[in-house]
Amino acid sequence: MKQFRSLLVLAVVLGFSVASGFGQSEVEKVRPGLAGAQFDDKEFTEVDDDPNILYSLNQHWAALRGNDWRAAWFGFVEGPFTGEVRFSAEFEDGLELVIGGEVVIDGVKLQGRNQMSGSVRMVEGKKIPISVKFETYHSKAFMRVLWEWEGQPKTLVPPEALGFRLDSLPPDLRFEFEYAGLENVQTWVNYAPVIPPVPDGQIDVSEARVVVLSNSTILNKAADLLVDEVAKRSRRDLQVAENIDEDRVNILIGAKADFEERRVSVPSGLNVPEEADGYAIWVEQGSHKPATVYLIGHDARGTLFAAGRLLRLLDMGRDWAYLNRDIRISTAPVTKLRGHQIGYRPKTNSYDGWTIEMWEQYYRDMIVFGTNAVELLPPRTDDALDSPHFPEPPLQMMVKMSQLAADYGLDVWIWFPSMEDDYSDEKILNLVLEEWEVIFSALPKIDVVFVPGGDPGNSHPSVLMSFLSKQKKRLNRHHPNAQVWMSPQGFGWKKGGEGWLQDFYDILNNEEPAWLDGVVFGPAVAASLPKLREAVPARFPIRRYPDITHSGGGQYEVEDWDDAYRGTLGREPINPRPYAYADIYRKLDEYAIGFITYSEGCNDDVNKIIWSSLGWDPEAKVEDILTEYSKHFIAYEFRDRFAEGLAGLERNWEGPVKDNESVFETLSLFQEMEKDARPADLLNWRFQQGLYRAYYDAYVKAKLPWAQALEREVGSVLNNAAALGSLETMEQANILLDTQFKDPIALQWRNRVHELAEALFQSARMQLSVPKYKAIRRGRGATLDTLDEPLFDVKGMKKEFMHIRMMDSELERLQALGRIIGQ
Repeated sequence: MKQFRSLLVLAVVLGFSVASGFGQSEVEKVRPGLAGAQFDDKEFTEVDDDPNILYSLNQHWAALRGNDWRAAWFGFVEGPFTGEVRFSAEFEDGLELVIGGEVVIDGVKLQGRNQMSGSVRMVEGKKIPISVKFETYHSKAFMRVLWEWEGQPKTLVPPEALGFRLDSLPPDLRFEFEYAGLENVQTWVNYAPVIPPVPDGQIDVSEARVVVLSNSTILNKAADLLVDEVAKRSRRDLQVAENIDEDRVNILIGAKADFEERRVSVPSGLNVPEEADGYAIWVEQGSHKPATVYLIGHDARGTLFAAGRLLRLLDMGRDWAYLNRDIRISTAPVTKLRGHQIGYRPKTNSYDGWTIEMWEQYYRDMIVFGTNAVELLPPRTDDALDSPHFPEPPLQMMVKMSQLAADYGLDVWIWFPSMEDDYSDEKILNLVLEEWEVIFSALPKIDVVFVPGGDPGNSHPSVLMSFLSKQKKRLNRHHPNAQVWMSPQGFGWKKGGEGWLQDFYDILNNEEPAWLDGVVFGPAVAASLPKLREAVPARFPIRRYPDITHSGGGQYEVEDWDDAYRGTLGREPINPRPYAYADIYRKLDEYAIGFITYSEGCNDDVNKIIWSSLGWDPEAKVEDILTEYSKHFIAYEFRDRFAEGLAGLERNWEGPVKDNESVFETLSLFQEMEKDARPADLLNWRFQQGLYRAYYDAYVKAKLPWAQALEREVGSVLNNAAALGSLETMEQANILLDTQFKDPIALQWRNRVHELAEALFQSARMQLSVPKYKAIRRGRGATLDTLDEPLFDVKGMKKEFMHIRMMDSELERLQALGRIIGQ
């Protein structure tokens, strides 16, 4: 090491022409940045064993690297001009810059803040050797190197002008790189987010003042929503205030009545829809003062939706937030009811692990896209009473979730199944009435109680409806305006196949029960929605209860779903199906006043946003919804790619897996995003969900040809049973059936699926495995447990072998083996 300084000087003079131990293609590769290391002594003779790469000559390390250190870097710099190029440097403490063997900046022994310059002759496009030495004694370390030449003013030396080759490094330094491995070499770059200039036609709102015109809970929640979500995406803290500041951008939040009461004038032409939940968003750019952004709701909740829409309109990144200056929006929802069921119970694949803070975030996420109702579940349903994931007891959480909805102005529905079949026993009747009333009295807000006729439930409509008329009275003791709705789910299964559906219709038409406020159309209703609407008296509105969570074995199964996916992903996987569910929404929209979807967890998150968005505007383009979803929930820079990735996940399930090449294309797109992702993106559960499905689908597709070949090989063995003998045939077949898939690339994908399953449990409490994460069972979203499920009937074949071995004669066994292969 004592000779290292002389080796460095010789390397610079000779252009780093040093023998290399790397392969020829490896050593000749030009890599970005300059290669270097820290040194233990002031003479730069003893290299530290910590090699690093410097990508830029514009650095502000401060105390990031500590105090009292020195480092040197080597490589090439490409000439920008043929002729004299002048280098200028600002630095603290010491800096030496050697280019082509000439010392251009000679200040490595200086201390404090310095400025120096020097010139060197260069040739445009030609790479010449460069070395940089830096030394500091305190926590103000920085350097900034610029260049200029004839006709070109001073500019920073661009990172792309720098490069190095391994075979051009001094031997000791090259050894350190080789020993550490290039993948483990540090990169000495201070993270500095790129803040784009404000584009033409946009305004900078990163320092806007949020003015709330009324001290109402919902308006304050609207302001909190806007401020908090902007901060999460941009790190910019918008100030909330009561009064306008003429010297900055103001975002005014209030209902139409609040603007009138505060006598705040609005721009000419701004019209607020005269409909519930409607709002206007208007940007007014003054000629001599900053812009004003108006968020005006028809009512308080309309203002909340205006704040959510503004978040979708904003372009945001790290330390910046911009908004189109020409925004003029006046809008109201087409669909009155836009909600989602959020069941805090063990059967869900994630919800039972959520804290109230997580629920508030999800409420906000849904509000941003126009959701105005949530549906809660009581502590006792057709499910276990407890979950190992519950952070709080069910009733305690239910109360908090109801209060949270009240604070945001959301409608609160309760899916409340009738668990008893017969209420003729007065004691049972009173116990259930009291059980329900405990919940009615505990919840701060209830708008509607919805009772399914079945699934679960097994009461005749007359029995159930008599019971509900009594419950309605108890409900209204605590919530005077609350309603009761019911569905005829399961009625078509009863009475020996004839069903009770007609009995239900007869009660509605003949008795017209005054206590009943509406009817729900959901899974397991024996009639179509148009037929139900025709049969139910017009005075009873109908709400949809669409199953958006099950891909198989549910109301809206994936059409022609390949058995390879059906057998691995199962009933309840992560299932973005934006185009399919948009089609389902539009086909039946006219027959109902709105919807609250059936959900079993966050696996169907994309589908929720599709339904909420179409509920507001049925003509909205799916691709636009996906882009807004991606921009808001993932990142501005991923808005197009992630949207395409979500559409790709839906295409993965179209047609036979073996013919669907888009599966690998979708994975490639997600891998590209994964490579470009920041740490925060990789921690985002929605990003993780997309990655999980992309890797999962690709692994199954990669495994399928191998499984099909294996099945043919097993068939060949069975075909040869007469020659081998039945017992030997089954032995050889079992050896084949136990063969493990060994494709190295696909197994890397499999490992990534397991990593992402762990990440999703940590980030969103997704329970993708029964043994690992205590999912309730494999059919309830535990797709990790079925990832390696055989892609042909291995289980059935092994079971047949077990029975065949117990047969008495060889002839019987051979005949049974022949039946397996259809002989």
